Amino acid sequence: MERSIPTQDGLILWAETFGNRCDPAVLLVMGATAPGIVWPDELCRLLAAAGYYVVRYDHRDTGRSGKSDSEYDLTTMAADAAAVIAGLRTGSAHVVGQSAGGMVSLLLALGRPELVRSLVLLSSSPHTNADTRTPPRTRRPGPREPVLEQTARHGSSPLTTPNERRSMAVEGWRTLVGSAALFDRVYWEDLVERVAARSCEPDTSGRHMTAMDRTPPFTSRISALDVPTLVVHGEQDPVFPLEHGEALHRAIPRARLRRIAGMGHIFPPHWSSMIGELIVDHLRRA
Repeated sequence: MERSIPTQDGLILWAETFGNRCDPAVLLVMGATAPGIVWPDELCRLLAAAGYYVVRYDHRDTGRSGKSDSEYDLTTMAADAAAVIAGLRTGSAHVVGQSAGGMVSLLLALGRPELVRSLVLLSSSPHTNADTRTPPRTRRPGPREPVLEQTARHGSSPLTTPNERRSMAVEGWRTLVGSAALFDRVYWEDLVERVAARSCEPDTSGRHMTAMDRTPPFTSRISALDVPTLVVHGEQDPVFPLEHGEALHRAIPRARLRRIAGMGHIFPPHWSSMIGELIVDHLRRA
């Protein structure tokens, strides 16, 4: 079921739900520049079949959600996540964040702890600067060579046609999935087409990168969290190398860490069952 959720500053966020609204809620928070449909349908349905009310949504400046008139940081995006939970009237929710979505989830837990029953942080980090030319402010390893090479190619070759932009987007997903996992090109090409079709307005998703740069590191703050947390991190993550997940694990009291061999920055869709089982096991423990 599709829903429209108002934010504190008057934007409308698109959201989609799976399962029975009487079940415990699970909010899926996607990473920077990506709309909610990047969460695989299979994962959403698996979590719903396990007895959870699953919600995925488009961040502001992506997909079918509204476009912001001014700059913001990740605390604004965390307020959006809170608005989704409140708008669906689910009470608190288990929150699953991917990459920058994990940072948004942490800020949500810090600012509105009554809304967060547990956390799952996938491929995330306590470091928030998005400029790959700038050393991480937390002094942990920066993006690996495949990400830097793609960033350089993107900057040196302006994309002028829709086909060029979509081809670059598919190659971007290939880089994020990593070289150790199967890349289903047909799936990602279809996803890129669906993402492109979701909004006829100019793409403003790059504002998320500015939002990350405007957000100071919060490692010292998350040590005060009191929420069951599972950190899931790929051993081949080219964006936030494993040290970032290990830093989250150390910083969050009683957090558990699950390292995934062969996983890059984002899990391929055919791993939805395995990732879903990890999430469900954590939710039931919580």
